[in-house]
This record gives sequence, structure tokens and C-alpha cells, in this order.
Amino acid sequence: MALAGILSIEFGIKATVDKWFNLFHKNLPHLQNVCERIPKADVHEGDWHTIGSVKNWTFIIDGKPTTLKERIETIDESKKTITWSFFDGDLGQQYKVFILTMELNEKDDGSGLIKWIIEFEVVDENIEPPYSYLDFINKSAKHVDDHLVDA
Repeated sequence: MALAGILSIEFGIKATVDKWFNLFHKNLPHLQNVCERIPKADVHEGDWHTIGSVKNWTFIIDGKPTTLKERIETIDESKKTITWSFFDGDLGQQYKVFILTMELNEKDDGSGLIKWIIEFEVVDENIEPPYSYLDFINKSAKHVDDHLVDA
């Protein structure tokens, strides 16, 4: 039986929840210009913003290029959440299921929280849970937050 589970990380953000949501919902291609850990991204099928569209990405994970495809599964503008599925490429050789959800929450004082949730299933028991992807998300998100504050 293959290992499956959920990993998550949550932290405060300096930029507004609206800026974060706008970047990932309306300006996703700009992400590769903001984050040095994302050297390449392009549309494979559809466009950048429509549910079901597929993009090709290259991420730098543990210091090496990692390829994958991504599809937007859900967008909830009122709750400020987006869910993507990742598959194929280098990632697909390790994970049968890899679903990433971004949840943005505004606190009463106007500051924000971001929560990243990875739902995964490995292809076999020799594959580790995606801790390196969670680390990539954590480091990249902090870089993106700094950029959004300055924007």
C-alpha cells in the first residue's frame, strides 16, 4: 500500500490577501518573474487562468530542476482559495496524487494568513512524503510576499 497524506504550512503575510489572490488568480505567468526558484513556465493547453487549463512548470527543488504539469481545479473568489493538481514530468514519477491548495484569510486587524495544503500519494513506499516541495513553497512564498509588499 502506497503512502498517502496531507502536509500543510501556514504563516502570516505582509502583503494584502487581495494582492496574493490576484497574483495567483489573474497574473500567474508573472510568478516566474518574481520567484527565482521558478525558471520556466508556459501554457500547455488552454490559458493561464481558466479551470482545466494545463501549464508546464520547472521548479528548482533541492537545488535541481524539477518538471511538472499543473491544472487549476477550483477557484473560490469569495473564500480566496485556489486548488491545483500537479502531475507528469519529474513529479509524476514520484507521486500518483499531488494536489496543492492555497487558502488566504484576512484577520480582523487587516493582516493576512496564507495556508498551503499538499494532498499526496506516492507511487511506492520508497518515495518520501513531499517535504522538499513544502520547503520550496515556504521559501518561494516568502520571496513572493516581499515582492508584493514592494509592488
